[in-house]
Amino acid sequence: MVLAVIGILTCSFCYIIYIHLMEYLNRKRFKHIKTVPIPLTFKWYLGHSAMIGKKIIEKEKKNLHADFVDIVKGLLDELQEETTVTFFPRLNIIFTVSIPIVSKVFSDHKTFLKINSKESPLCTVGGVRVFGPNGILTEAGTEVWYHKRRMMDPAFQKKYLKCLTGDMNRIAKKMNTLLGQTKCNTIDIYDVMNKVALEIVCKCGFSLDLDVVRDEPSPLNDAAQTILHVTAQSMKPLARYQFMMPWNFRAEKRKLKEAANLLRGEMRTILEKRIENNRKYPESTVNDILDHIIEGNKFSNKICIDDILDDFFVFLIAGMETTAITMSLVVWEVMKNLQIKEKLIKEVNDVYGDKTELDYEDLSRLVYLEQCIKECLRLHPPANASRRVCPKTDVVVDGILLPSGSSIILPTASIQHMEKHWPKPDQYDPDRFAPGNKIVPFTFAPFTAGPRQCIGKNFAYMEAKIVLAELYRNFHIIDPYPEERVMEKVQALTTKPRDGVFIQVEELS
Repeated sequence: MVLAVIGILTCSFCYIIYIHLMEYLNRKRFKHIKTVPIPLTFKWYLGHSAMIGKKIIEKEKKNLHADFVDIVKGLLDELQEETTVTFFPRLNIIFTVSIPIVSKVFSDHKTFLKINSKESPLCTVGGVRVFGPNGILTEAGTEVWYHKRRMMDPAFQKKYLKCLTGDMNRIAKKMNTLLGQTKCNTIDIYDVMNKVALEIVCKCGFSLDLDVVRDEPSPLNDAAQTILHVTAQSMKPLARYQFMMPWNFRAEKRKLKEAANLLRGEMRTILEKRIENNRKYPESTVNDILDHIIEGNKFSNKICIDDILDDFFVFLIAGMETTAITMSLVVWEVMKNLQIKEKLIKEVNDVYGDKTELDYEDLSRLVYLEQCIKECLRLHPPANASRRVCPKTDVVVDGILLPSGSSIILPTASIQHMEKHWPKPDQYDPDRFAPGNKIVPFTFAPFTAGPRQCIGKNFAYMEAKIVLAELYRNFHIIDPYPEERVMEKVQALTTKPRDGVFIQVEELS
């Protein structure tokens, strides 16, 4: 018995020595990159986990925005280096705001892939399939992704987008009807924009005739919000591993399962009908985003209907959330600045003239509105960072060796707030994007950049322009809380307003 205990203790001691030695040799590969020193205590193996965890707990206790990327960036700011590294058990993360490295990583998508899709926290949550392993969002960047992207690109080109103008105008007018019924009451425009964005995605992307804007409550919208909320909870640094335990977060997992089953069930019915209709009547294809998703998944007999649903899910959920956030925050920022507001309203009225709705060609004339949208995306990007993985061999970029297999985080939100690129970075100034002003490439990347930038970028700009132009054409927007100058945000699946965006509207005669 004594010998057994001694043997167990010896093996345990040898294992501890082994993992520490391997961790030391691994971290030694990064000795040329600066980092925050780690004290030589029994916590050394944990790397920077303890420091970051402590700061996250402190912020959450104060009900403050506790974002992992921002906290790590804050730890590293004292080093005053553009490229730094943080250490975790069996994981090394390089943080860089160096534009040469950022441009190389974003541009060379065949070398710097996304993390393995099965490791992505967006793949499954608590055993529930969310965005799946083979979706265009989570796929690492292999031939699977390339083929899907090539097949889906035509759905987001001018020829197709031009046909969507009428539907977007019609849904924007339904928003006007809803706002006109508020009678100067304070409303959450973020909630309204969520419904508008969801109905636009459903109609323009999948040819679904729903009435999400006026449907109160909307089961589809509620299910989408539940999925976003629970998925965001599961991605919090301190909750991610707790979510894996079957006895934790039972209520949240049940809600997620119900919402996902509802949404996937509805989408499965729609998808199966469309596939069958396209098979029987190939000449009558609708040629919308859904048709391109189906075509993009035909290249392999290993692709099942759940894989197709993953892409359907991405466009439905991500297309709604990010655009709704941006439109809401444009309203908030413009509302706080009278000069910007007056200039924007004048442009909108000039472009409309005597017309009751915009044509596709009119959108290019909404120059200042586009500046307002871009400046909002710079100041409040819905996604604050992108993550890539170094290849299996070391790579030298801009004179810095990036060790094989290491993770790289490109904190685009931080880059968009750097004073060297953006003077007075915390000020909302649409004139930064005025025609003739040169923007340093890769310093503005709210849709990421390079070949893997968001496929729906042009769709989102078009939607935001039409909806916001309709809003400013028909309503005077009043700030119910003029003393509030800071927008409190929360890091969920995206970075979004914590408590909504409240406004009052007066209908113009």
